[in-house]
Amino acid sequence: QAAPSFKLWRDTVATPPAQPPVALHSRGGLTGVSGEPGADADSSKASGGLFRTDGGVRATSGLDVSDPEIPDAWAKVRSDGSEETWLLLGYEGKSKLKVHSTGGGGAVELLEAIDDSQVLFGGLRTKEGKFLCLMCSGQDAGAMARGRAAAHKNAAFNALDGTVDEVCGNNKEEFSDKLSRVSF
Repeated sequence: QAAPSFKLWRDTVATPPAQPPVALHSRGGLTGVSGEPGADADSSKASGGLFRTDGGVRATSGLDVSDPEIPDAWAKVRSDGSEETWLLLGYEGKSKLKVHSTGGGGAVELLEAIDDSQVLFGGLRTKEGKFLCLMCSGQDAGAMARGRAAAHKNAAFNALDGTVDEVCGNNKEEFSDKLSRVSF
């Protein structure tokens, strides 16, 4: 008697082509077969979201920071001759940032501009001339908005050139406490 003939599901699925070997470059970037950072990246194989582990091109978070007022306002904060020492960015819709407010009145004025019903990003200039990124996730902001903002954090911070550290809080009170440790 002949054994029944059948195919396993896994035998019917085409196997993906082998990926080139990937190694972590000494500067923190991924390298491909040639050993050069970013080499051998093929954008046609991009999948897997923000955190690629196969050496492919990383996707973006989808945050739009193209508002021309953002770099202009940040340039004023960075300028020693300007009164502005801080900048806050707020959402316009779900994935676009715009300038929420700017000021030069220190921590009190900055905290007055923060509302616990919103997620805000920003930056400030310290008295020592250093620049810090800011993020305050309002405790009354929706869970989806807070989660989306967490995914957008790096893109928002990357829009502010020259920053060396960050001040982040999950609500206005926590943000205020951390901000009190900064001299600006």
